[in-house]
Amino acid sequence: MTLLSPQSTMPMKQVSQGNFLSRTMLKHHVIFHEGTHGDSAYILIRGQVEISGSVDGRKKVFALLNPISIFGEMALFLDDQNRTATAIALMDCEVIEVTRHDLDDYLHSAPQVISSILTVLVARLKTTTKKAMLVPGIPMAIVRMLDLFAANDCMRIGFDNTVRTLAETLVTPKGNIRGYLFGLANGGFISIGKDEHGRKIIRILHHDLLHRIIQSRKKKE
Repeated sequence: MTLLSPQSTMPMKQVSQGNFLSRTMLKHHVIFHEGTHGDSAYILIRGQVEISGSVDGRKKVFALLNPISIFGEMALFLDDQNRTATAIALMDCEVIEVTRHDLDDYLHSAPQVISSILTVLVARLKTTTKKAMLVPGIPMAIVRMLDLFAANDCMRIGFDNTVRTLAETLVTPKGNIRGYLFGLANGGFISIGKDEHGRKIIRILHHDLLHRIIQSRKKKE
């Protein structure tokens, strides 16, 4: 797929009152890239936009947006203005661009009650984002899932099905999942073998798997 350059967009035009700008984005145009600096949000008026990101080196589509949707809004509120995803126009689109400066000007002229509500929403957004940054990485996510099985007295599970399900859920290659599982086996937390029918299985060796792994890490530190 050939992506069009930023110069391929049509000229911007002013809409309503103030400085909000209407822009036409041609099909396949990258509106913004993940990791790049951004100081504006977009309201999709016409067309369709794909929001995606890189997860363990692979593209993951987070959403397909249709009118009327807002995207890129994190750049208006968060101190770190780096884009957390990539936005691509899947067809010719019309969007309204709202910069941080535009928003500040609007808030200054808005009724006090609207400013107060927005202040609360921004605070909640920041809190939610900070909590999201605490989501465990893939190895710990695997441990938490295995711990959930153990907590429900399911100490023996199929290897191949587990690898496939974890890979799909965590959006990571099966090879990575196998590597993490064998690492847990080498640490004595699980065992990998075969059942009486010759099927490859995982045996969880401890009901308190998560606690044991956390304590093991603390000892190493």
